[in-house]
Amino acid sequence: MVIKHAFPIIAFPILLTIGVVLIPIVPDYSNHVLAAEAAEQTGRWLAGHLISAAAFGLSVWAASEIMAELRHRGSKPEPTPLLLISLGAALYAAGLGADGIAPVALNVSGNSPLAFLDGGIWVTGVFILATLLFGVGLIGLTRSAIRGGIITGIWRYIVFGSAIALMVVPAIPSGYGLFGEALAALGVFIPMGFSMARPN
Repeated sequence: MVIKHAFPIIAFPILLTIGVVLIPIVPDYSNHVLAAEAAEQTGRWLAGHLISAAAFGLSVWAASEIMAELRHRGSKPEPTPLLLISLGAALYAAGLGADGIAPVALNVSGNSPLAFLDGGIWVTGVFILATLLFGVGLIGLTRSAIRGGIITGIWRYIVFGSAIALMVVPAIPSGYGLFGEALAALGVFIPMGFSMARPN
C-alpha cells in the first residue's frame, strides 16, 4: 500500500485532535452557562467544531482505504462496518456543525448562546446516535483489520482497546471527554496508517 492511501488514515485523528484542542473546554456539559461562556470565544469555538466536523468526513475516506487494503490482501470484509462508520460520521459532522455555528451566530447577533444550548437537546441525541453507529462500525472494522493482518502483535490490543474507548469516552459529560475521543482515534488509526504505509 503506497503512502498516499495511508494519508487519510493518519490525517483523520490528527485533524480531529487539532479541532478538539481548539474547542474551549466546557468542564460540565449539563451547565449551559459554562458552555455559553466557552462559545463566547467565537473564533476557537467555531474553528474547533468545524475542523472536527471535517475530520469525521475524512474518517469515511480513511475507513474506505482500510477496506480496500483488506480486499487487496485477499480478505472479504463485510460492508456493514463502513456503512455504520459513514452514518455515524455524517451525524457527528452535522452535530458538530450545528453545535459550532448556532451559538456563535447567536453571540455575534447580540443574543445569548443559551437560546440554542437550552433548547438543543436534539444535538445531544444526534451525538449519542453518532457515537453508537460510528463506534460499532469502528469495532467491526478493527476486527477485520486484525484478522486481515493489517495490525499484528501487541498493536492488536492497543488498536482494539482504543476502538472500544472511542465508543465509551464520549459518555464523559465534559469537554475532557473530547480529548479522550481524540486520543482513542489516534490509538486506532495511527498504527493502521503506518502499517499500511509500509511495503508489504
